[in-house]
Amino acid sequence: MRRYQRMAAAVAAIAVLSCGCGGMGSSKTADSVEAASVEPAGIPAGDYESWEELLAENDIRAEFAESLSHFAFNSASAVLSAEEGNAVFSPLSLYYALSILGTGASGQTEAEILGALGVSDKAELADQCARLYRRYAYTEEMEGARAEEYGEEVPQSSIKLADSLWISDDISLEPGYQEVCAEDFYTSSYHVDFKAQETAEKIGAWISEQTEGVLAPEMELSPDTVLAIINTLYFYGGWQDTFSEALTEEDAFTRGDGSKVTVPFMNRTDTMKQFIKEEGYTLSALDTNNGCEVLFLLPDAGTDIDAFTGDGDRLREIFAETDDKWKTGEVIWKIPKFSFGSSFDLEEALKSMGMERMFDSLSAEFAGMSQDPLYVDRTI
Repeated sequence: MRRYQRMAAAVAAIAVLSCGCGGMGSSKTADSVEAASVEPAGIPAGDYESWEELLAENDIRAEFAESLSHFAFNSASAVLSAEEGNAVFSPLSLYYALSILGTGASGQTEAEILGALGVSDKAELADQCARLYRRYAYTEEMEGARAEEYGEEVPQSSIKLADSLWISDDISLEPGYQEVCAEDFYTSSYHVDFKAQETAEKIGAWISEQTEGVLAPEMELSPDTVLAIINTLYFYGGWQDTFSEALTEEDAFTRGDGSKVTVPFMNRTDTMKQFIKEEGYTLSALDTNNGCEVLFLLPDAGTDIDAFTGDGDRLREIFAETDDKWKTGEVIWKIPKFSFGSSFDLEEALKSMGMERMFDSLSAEFAGMSQDPLYVDRTI
């Protein structure tokens, strides 16, 4: 099996905060804090009932899942519609970074962030994010235990979230805020000197470690930075049903501007596969070996991809189609090999989603985080 039948992808969402005053006289009141850990369940592989109970205990509420869905498509539209060329974006990674930020917000700033996240209560937000985090961890443990039990190769497939706070010694961060971040968002915090180059190197090394080296950024942070909130999301998996290497062939891929590039294509024909065919596009999906699904949207010839990325409601309508829209028939797969990276400054996208106040040095409110006047300087 060729390596590009497996997918390794990673993203990092970073919120960089500065202080809204000329100088600060406070000093740190809390030490660095290690993130809480998800203790292994230790359930025997064959105890299906116990595994089901554990996963059910860590299920997220239907209303929260709906909020995640709305945020995913609204943020994807806001971010991707402003980009040209290939782009990779993770709404879930951004959701966690904004959740940690919103947990420390207050007043109208809090209302704007929580409104964009689709929740009304910070405690509920923290609880649901914690449940989802644990569910990923327990699902991976369960799959590994079952593979060992049945003498199969333990799958390398993984979905891993990680969070961290990087705190200047020049500010006083509320200990209660650090505690919530550590316990509910599994966030480690580190006190650092943002004026030192080694801090940027440490942050880059942390991101690389959490993403298995897929991301190895050379960080550039302003010496005026007093806090950085970072989420990483690492995904590694392969197709549930692999493609035949013998059917891999070079072919031409047509780009949005009409130009062509020759790349290897994996090929397969599924005679009984579900798909949706609507005006302007065809949609179908492939399962991965770690319980995920990759949905492929193919615009009709002459239909620009912006017709989909420019409208979050339409994106959601397409990707969350009801069962009655799906048909079963022949689907011909031609999947090109691809590899690319993206970097976005998200300020304008987040403002378009209603989160404006947090960027204003005069009116941003983060009293739950610190008594120092903080505002968001950059979101990456």
